[in-house]
Amino acid sequence: MTAANMVGLVNPVGQCAVGRVALARRLDTLNGKSIGFIDNIKPNANLFIQNIEEMMRADYAGIRTHTVRKNFTSSKLIAHELEGKVQALVNAWGD
Repeated sequence: MTAANMVGLVNPVGQCAVGRVALARRLDTLNGKSIGFIDNIKPNANLFIQNIEEMMRADYAGIRTHTVRKNFTSSKLIAHELEGKVQALVNAWGD
């Protein structure tokens, strides 16, 4: 057989490296902490985040919040925009 007559096959299963990681340590308190929110632009995600933010502000003194919002065409991660600014993160996922 010549190279022109050969067919290449691709295995669709793929391989994933699996490793165990520890969960992040819980904060002792949210009082005085900065909390990040990622709005995934799904319908009402912003309302959900606003409600969560209001409940957190009512329960924890001095809380600060930072929100980033994905755009319609973005497949890039945006969590890096909150790096070093927050001690906890709320990420809206799903439909």
